[in-house]
Amino acid sequence: MDNITEIINHLEKETAYNHIVKDIKKIITGVSIVFLTGNLVYKFNKPLNLGFLDFSTLEKRKIQCEKEIRYNSLITPELYLGVSTINKNSIGQISVDGEGEIIDYAVRMNQVNPDSTMDNLLVKNLVSENKIKDLAKKIFEFHKVALCNEEISKFGSFECVKFNWDENFSQTNGYIGDLISQEDFNLIKDKINHFIIINRELFEKRVKENKIKHCHGDFHSGNVFLDSGKIIIFDGIVFNQRFPCSDIIAEIAFMSMDLDFHNRKELSSIFINEYKLLSNDKDIDKLLNFYKCYRAYIRAKIACFTYDDDNLSIEEKEKETKKAKQYFELAKKSA
Repeated sequence: MDNITEIINHLEKETAYNHIVKDIKKIITGVSIVFLTGNLVYKFNKPLNLGFLDFSTLEKRKIQCEKEIRYNSLITPELYLGVSTINKNSIGQISVDGEGEIIDYAVRMNQVNPDSTMDNLLVKNLVSENKIKDLAKKIFEFHKVALCNEEISKFGSFECVKFNWDENFSQTNGYIGDLISQEDFNLIKDKINHFIIINRELFEKRVKENKIKHCHGDFHSGNVFLDSGKIIIFDGIVFNQRFPCSDIIAEIAFMSMDLDFHNRKELSSIFINEYKLLSNDKDIDKLLNFYKCYRAYIRAKIACFTYDDDNLSIEEKEKETKKAKQYFELAKKSA
């Protein structure tokens, strides 16, 4: 990770770029580092191998950047521009698309106002019903062109759906008593397992009807910009197939659940009703709550994992505790 520190130190300086920059900002996530330079954004990945993602070599990070451009351009081509190199010259200077040895790769994007994410605007009550309808149209149009093939379809099978839920319950079992009660855990588990068993034919029907696609995979309000009248959906999952490849109902259920989480149930209903009108998908009512439960449970699980981080302050732990309990409660209501 020493190389990462060196790259960060250089990319915080204007001299690292071959274009005019202003007000350089750095964002560090669990797996990547993002630099906002005014008009352009550069995102490169940490050299990690976490099992479900592997960025451990330079070649793997290059492939990841190429995938991110290819898949995300299907939904928002105006945002994703291409892959940039991070170079180190003979005197040790590091720059983007510069001279010298390639030491890493970055996704290059147009910069959008970072404050215009939909989750920020929901808090300020600045998301209109018409904008939610437009969002439904945007994701519907994406689903029409999203990749679908035999390999992708396997992720919607009865076996895969059951595996995903078994994994959820196994990975959250250790939080019973602290973040979820035994009663709620058992209630969700029993209802979900019953639903999966009695709806096996429905899951298989969805596969045969090509309703399993390489979706965005992380479709919530934090990954949507509403900027200058435009809807920009970004940061789709491409580091593995199991997470983004799903029934398209699981995708719209994510946004519906997220709007519920933000206490905007009326917008959640408008979003789903608009998608129903566009798609004429008769199975939405049958599967929506099941997949809302799934998405809420996943978010709760992530909050549990974050809660375990010893680097968190007491206040941050309390925040993750509250978040986990809220998502578990949403999951219970949908089960």
